[in-house]
Amino acid sequence: MNIHSLIQIEKSSWCVMLIVVSDDYEYLNGIIQLATSNDLLVWPTRLLVVSSLPIQFLRPLEQWLSAINAMVIAVEGTTFSEAKRSSVYMYIPYSHRRVLVASWSPMFGLTYNDNYRLFPNKFQRLADGANMTVVGNNFPLHVIISKIETEDGKTEFSFQGPLVKVLEMLSAKMNFRYNLIQPSDGGWGVLFPNGSWNGMIGMMIRKEVDFGLGPFGVTYIRSKVIDYTDPLIMDYGRILGRRGDTEVDPWGFLMPLTPTVWAAFLASFLLILFLAKVASRIDWNLRELSPKIPVATYVRVLFQQDPIVPYNSGWEKMLLGGWLLAVLVIIECYSTNLTSLLAVRYIAEPYQSMRILLDDPKAKMVWVANTAYAQILADVDSGIFYEAKQTAKDGRIRYIKAPEYITAVDNLVSRGDHVLINPLIIMKIFLTESYMEKGNCKFYVSKETFLPQTFCMVVPRNSPLRHPINQGIRTVVEGGLYNYWLDNVIPNAKSCKNPPTKITVKASLTFRNLWGVFAVLVAGYIISFIMLCVEIAVSKTNQLQKTH
Repeated sequence: MNIHSLIQIEKSSWCVMLIVVSDDYEYLNGIIQLATSNDLLVWPTRLLVVSSLPIQFLRPLEQWLSAINAMVIAVEGTTFSEAKRSSVYMYIPYSHRRVLVASWSPMFGLTYNDNYRLFPNKFQRLADGANMTVVGNNFPLHVIISKIETEDGKTEFSFQGPLVKVLEMLSAKMNFRYNLIQPSDGGWGVLFPNGSWNGMIGMMIRKEVDFGLGPFGVTYIRSKVIDYTDPLIMDYGRILGRRGDTEVDPWGFLMPLTPTVWAAFLASFLLILFLAKVASRIDWNLRELSPKIPVATYVRVLFQQDPIVPYNSGWEKMLLGGWLLAVLVIIECYSTNLTSLLAVRYIAEPYQSMRILLDDPKAKMVWVANTAYAQILADVDSGIFYEAKQTAKDGRIRYIKAPEYITAVDNLVSRGDHVLINPLIIMKIFLTESYMEKGNCKFYVSKETFLPQTFCMVVPRNSPLRHPINQGIRTVVEGGLYNYWLDNVIPNAKSCKNPPTKITVKASLTFRNLWGVFAVLVAGYIISFIMLCVEIAVSKTNQLQKTH
């Protein structure tokens, strides 16, 4: 049997019974290794080896036979037709120990071992136990890794979190011991252009570990090289940003009106002065060219002083009346809005969607490298996330490693010009009371959700460990234990889930809040003093010129 026929068998049926009958050891060795290396002998596929070779001759195949769903019928006799006795054996995983499942003889017939059955799920509970290597990475709140300094000066790592509890439960249920390690590069796994993988995915492809905790986001490209377990949790991507300050802005007296309104008001003021100047020079009755309403009157209205209106001003009163109405509306709107701003303080949460984030050229994004999100961003070729990918050319994307997660939030996102793109479950650590400032929440998450992700544990391709692990995960998830453990990692994780965006303040204003107003007042005094000095100098110069 060659590789092409094996591939045809694999395509025709996922769960088959493959029976190999041979007394040639070399043939048995070749067919088993060939089928295993080409993923034909996955766990649902049953292999039955029938041979009259002494069972000791199959010892070199014990490692292969113990890792697959296989049984061996050892026939005692020179030929199959002259068999005197047949024994059915199974090999225990990891220990490679051979156990007798059933036997047949002409005298006693077929007898079974009550402790075993034909083709049992021998990975459901490992009879002889096992020492497994499990890879995990720091992933708050699922896996929390802490450094511990020992008495002899060495550094050790402590693994905690809900996913570690799942691992402990699986260890007790499946009867194995584990050594939990971290990937040397700190990554989950990303495909490089040369076809290689890094991080925990790469370790599983190279068979360096038995399975990985993660949890890993499900992507199509990863599913081609590893197998996912049943889901642990479903989550969506969000934007984590720094909330605005609640203190009064010293220049807050400018905020009741937008820059556009300020500009329009100034333009209207200049236009009304121009019209007033022109109107004062024209006599529409062609009788006299004398000013009716002084131009200074329009300036007095702006500063809420009594206007000077001559009795014979005529139609110019209409122009002044319109200006009075406009100034009244603007001043009333300004004063009421200023009162609201001083009493009710609004907390800015600017980046509520990817569109708003991309439209702000000052905003920078932080992505965690070697993750499912990083892989999606690298592979996307259209849509809004392609636009986000293109911002890397402007230096608006910064990649960090998983262990730098908390440090990046404290040092970058806290400044206000960076935001973090990640699943919400990870961000909950920053929505707690420990991340409050003066009783107010420091961070916020966007209302828009995107990039839905299913998070699972992973095993190497076609690993028989997947099915017993799935049973344990279903028990934990369906019973609500996993969500319960997540909530208990940070009991106050909902403190800042939906914080108020405006608060009412009853407190006296200080010079720190209003120094901008006094700065304008002092600047006005200085300019007035300078103008006074200029007027005095010009007046004296004119008097001297008249004298000479």
